[in-house]
Amino acid sequence: MDSYFVSLAAAAAISFYALFGYHSTNGKTEAEMIEVIATDVSNKLNLSAPCSDFDGLVGMESKMTEMRSLLQLDSNDVRKIGILGPSGIGKTTIARSLFNRHSQDFQLSVFIDNIKRNYAIPACSDDYSKYPKDGFQDLAWKVRDLVGRLPVGLKVMGSYFRGMSEQEWIKALPKLRTHLDRDREISSILKFSYDALHDEDKSLFLHIACFFNDEPVDIVEGCLAKCFLDVTQGIRVLVEKSLISIEEERIKMSKLLVQLGRQIVQNESVSEPGKRQFLNDASDIGEVLSDDKAGNSSVIGINLEPDDEITWTSERAFERLSNLQFLRILGKCVEPQFMNYLSLKLRVLIWRNFKITCFLSSFNPKFLVKLEMHSSKLVKFWEGIKPLNNLKWMDLSDSRKLEELPDFSTATNLHDLNLSDCERLVELPSSIGSAVNLHRLNFHNCMSLVKLPSSIGNAVNL
Repeated sequence: MDSYFVSLAAAAAISFYALFGYHSTNGKTEAEMIEVIATDVSNKLNLSAPCSDFDGLVGMESKMTEMRSLLQLDSNDVRKIGILGPSGIGKTTIARSLFNRHSQDFQLSVFIDNIKRNYAIPACSDDYSKYPKDGFQDLAWKVRDLVGRLPVGLKVMGSYFRGMSEQEWIKALPKLRTHLDRDREISSILKFSYDALHDEDKSLFLHIACFFNDEPVDIVEGCLAKCFLDVTQGIRVLVEKSLISIEEERIKMSKLLVQLGRQIVQNESVSEPGKRQFLNDASDIGEVLSDDKAGNSSVIGINLEPDDEITWTSERAFERLSNLQFLRILGKCVEPQFMNYLSLKLRVLIWRNFKITCFLSSFNPKFLVKLEMHSSKLVKFWEGIKPLNNLKWMDLSDSRKLEELPDFSTATNLHDLNLSDCERLVELPSSIGSAVNLHRLNFHNCMSLVKLPSSIGNAVNL
């Protein structure tokens, strides 16, 4: 064998055995081997023996004696010691010396250095967070006494008073006291904060409470963009007031605040639900849809929850809902086989288990932003080209009888198209190429779909 390869093999063998580590062939038990390995690792981490870096410091030994006395290391109690003093006098040095001397006596230990610079939350640092000026503490206690101890009430009130001057606090307290003297319920506390909002922010609050709670932020902004001057700013205001929160990019409103918003809407017309902005109660929805004679033009939103059930038989049910913009039907419905009208102002149409096989020819989706017809009985949509310029989200998943999609020539802003489990769908229309802003296309389990049109290449963001 060539001497070069012999040398190379020898070097490899030496390297291998050098990396092999510990050997148990010398008679040691498994427990002894574990102790040897643990000791070696501990030594390499400089944890097995006290560090001598601080041994020569004048006065350190007396400090250590004092610290050990305070810590009572022989006790099983948890002890916390604070070392106070101005910067540069040796607080960290004392702490590190103590750690180096005694950390090996504990199963787990860690020394976190320079927390203020490296780990501090800004709002908790001395430079950021200051105690209120004199007088605020007494005012804060007065608010607490008025509101009670319920966390959501304290949170909302805290957001309401945040940033106010002392004089503004003093001026606001009598209003709060008068408000709560009438009703000590938590809803009254929360409504105080709602009443302080500007009219547009109040309206946005009600839209979320009655229809858009738990929806993705981008969908809420898209659906309400033309309903408010600046929906993004409005959402920011509601977050600052602790009336909503953003969690995993979804808008979240607490159950108590949802109840408050829906109660405010119900109080718009207690006895005539058709004169309210939103309908959330199943009995109210059924009453309005069953009455095709009364004027219901005030209603802009209907939201039927999954566990609810309603019945209506009139084909003219939606005829008098001329201002309806947001329609969500998730519950069980006994509905007519045909409807002669859907509002021309619809921005959101969500209807689970839609039983009608084709949209009426008069339906105009000009303002429609979101269309969701999960598990529908649709076979086709409509004849010809309809204006879909505002449509961004379209979900037809599990529509197992769907055979034909609408013409997408005008759907230039379509972002998401979900066709999963549309088993009878044979093809996508060539007009899908007009959906140049399409980002997501789901045709999972579309078993009859065998070919995509070449125009799909226009959707460069897929």
